[in-house]
Amino acid sequence: MAKRLVRLLRRAPIFGPRFVRAELERRYLSIFGCLPSVDAPSGFNDWMLRRILYDRDPRLRTICDKLAMRDFVRERAGPDSVVPLLGIWTGPASIRWDSLPRRFVLKPNHSSGPIAIVRTEADRDPAALSAMAAKWLRHDFFDVNLEWGYRNLPRRLLAEPLLAGADGGPPVEAQVLTFQGKAALIRVIRGDKETPGRRENWFDVEGRALPVRTRIAVGDYVLCANDARSVVALAERVAAGFSHLRVDCYITGDRPKIGELSAYMTGGRVQWKPPEWDKKLGRLWQGGAPTA
Repeated sequence: MAKRLVRLLRRAPIFGPRFVRAELERRYLSIFGCLPSVDAPSGFNDWMLRRILYDRDPRLRTICDKLAMRDFVRERAGPDSVVPLLGIWTGPASIRWDSLPRRFVLKPNHSSGPIAIVRTEADRDPAALSAMAAKWLRHDFFDVNLEWGYRNLPRRLLAEPLLAGADGGPPVEAQVLTFQGKAALIRVIRGDKETPGRRENWFDVEGRALPVRTRIAVGDYVLCANDARSVVALAERVAAGFSHLRVDCYITGDRPKIGELSAYMTGGRVQWKPPEWDKKLGRLWQGGAPTA
């Protein structure tokens, strides 16, 4: 009953926005020890919270939907610029597991984070995967993270092939942070989500290492200039016309492919290290000149 009441309060026409703002401010306060400057934003996190609370650009809903964003990406960057699909389903009971390849990825279209990676026969457990997928479909992600772009999205399941990198291993994840349609930073991530082996490295648009980090441990990856230029060019074609957009690419043995677009990076709670990067990126969001 309590959860249902909270859900109704968040969605109430008049009181809801104030309730959501208070909750987002409490979350921020618990991490940073102070309230964000939503009404006079200066840092990246301030601008992100302002977007969550007030930006109702309908394109944000397209970006948040992992199915709808595919056509958006194809229109801007070409048919081969996005990870291909193996199937779309309304529920796990509709999935013909024997029709899927040996290695694939299963995820919901309407949320951020949940994913099942099937690499081996041990991972390929239809009962376990179905139970996980059914759990994903029970929730509207707005009720979890309070991000407007996810509110009331249609809920589907989708499967993608498990891509490989140039060495045959997992592909490198390259998240390109763009501001005013121009790339500013590249974050390279290796290792599965929520595992001890996950590592990050940050680079400028030419592939030069930068002294930036967040909560993820620092790795030892070296980004070659050609890969940097490839993901930057792809990201900028997609991000044109947005004050900020994160374009998540995979560096494969072929050309880079876009897996997701992110409008709400970490929900406005990125723990930048050193912390001055929050202000640097906030200036870019506002339309300032690139920072060194």
